[in-house]
Amino acid sequence: MKSHMYSVLSGFFASGASLCGKFAMGAEETLWLCEVVSHQISHSSSLYAINGFPACKNFVLYIRVCFCGLMLLFNVVMWTTFVKALRHSTTSLEATVTNTAANFFFTAIFGQVLFGEFLTLMWWIGTLLIIFGLLMMHKGNQQAADRKSVV
Repeated sequence: MKSHMYSVLSGFFASGASLCGKFAMGAEETLWLCEVVSHQISHSSSLYAINGFPACKNFVLYIRVCFCGLMLLFNVVMWTTFVKALRHSTTSLEATVTNTAANFFFTAIFGQVLFGEFLTLMWWIGTLLIIFGLLMMHKGNQQAADRKSVV
């Protein structure tokens, strides 16, 4: 059970790394995020330039560098948890597929919540097939482990 938890966590950190990568490499997305956060934190004039343009334009490079560092940090944590998942799982395939499915799922949630991406029916069908395949694989691994313990 620990292997599943570590695999899902590593998938979450992998999707977090890709999200940070999107903000680190895309100036428009970073500017948008800065403007949204600035607007949410305060409506004070200190966050906005006198001419009406957000002061975020001056900080985009610094924010992108921070997101690049966060991307590296998320990747380090992802690999650490993935190695723990491999250590606790019965097969490397189990940890890898669970990690990939979790990454896929969390990336879709981030895309929908943060960027308003629309998830089609085909995406949901594919997700259900992935989950069904994971359940079959875990059940097969559990049955094989039960047979080994009997012998």
